[in-house]
Amino acid sequence: MKQRLLPCVFCAMAFSSYSHAVDLIGKTISKEPLKVVSQVSGVIEQVSWQTGDIVTQGLRLATINDQDFKLAVRKQNANVALVSADLDIKQSVYTRYQELHAKRNVSQNEVDIATADFAAAKANLLLAQIELEKAQLDLANTRVNVAINGYVVARFVDDGAWVNQGDMLYTLTNIDQLNVRLLASEFDLQDLYVGQPIQLWSEAKPVQRIQAQIIRIGVEPDPTTFAYFVDVEINNAQHLFKPGMSIHATTEFETRVDVISTTAQ
Repeated sequence: MKQRLLPCVFCAMAFSSYSHAVDLIGKTISKEPLKVVSQVSGVIEQVSWQTGDIVTQGLRLATINDQDFKLAVRKQNANVALVSADLDIKQSVYTRYQELHAKRNVSQNEVDIATADFAAAKANLLLAQIELEKAQLDLANTRVNVAINGYVVARFVDDGAWVNQGDMLYTLTNIDQLNVRLLASEFDLQDLYVGQPIQLWSEAKPVQRIQAQIIRIGVEPDPTTFAYFVDVEINNAQHLFKPGMSIHATTEFETRVDVISTTAQ
């Protein structure tokens, strides 16, 4: 009797599914930090915000002294007027030479010269208008405004400082949505997949758990931690979490805690 049952027991053991809860740790990460750089060179007249301040789209972040830029706009306006006047003259000459050539009072060479002068005058006007647009854009760029709703992560300039074009002024971030980057071992990967439900919680509030889904799994280990990243994206409209917070996660759902569904839409 025992000889007949033993193979069946081994068979059941061999084909039983292998599955267990995976526990991971990681940190919250800003999705798209915004680097605010100076578009023009000049002296900072005013920087309005400090690290940690809440900012809303359209507010003024910084102002660069605009005296030279206003003069540049006036100069280019005068240049456009000058070139426009020259174009009027060249166009009048061209029209007059066309009429005279029809009456055989001027040579074809003179008409060709008048035509070339007219074309050059039109090109000069176009160039002057481009220079005026650039001067106006530079003037507008002396006023650095907030492009997103969010927080000031870092400020790199003070009042009275000289900045060059391309210098960093601020770093801003919106935390309405956050990435959570978890770390998994190669043994954990066999029980993880994209789209898998997962519960997360912070060390500060372990009973308040977040229900989300895995959106991305790394294919190579991190050279520092030797772990594979597992990314989860969460809605954070109430700003319960800040970037850099330590996060715990598990694939085994706990039902005796306060669960909030914050899967990003």
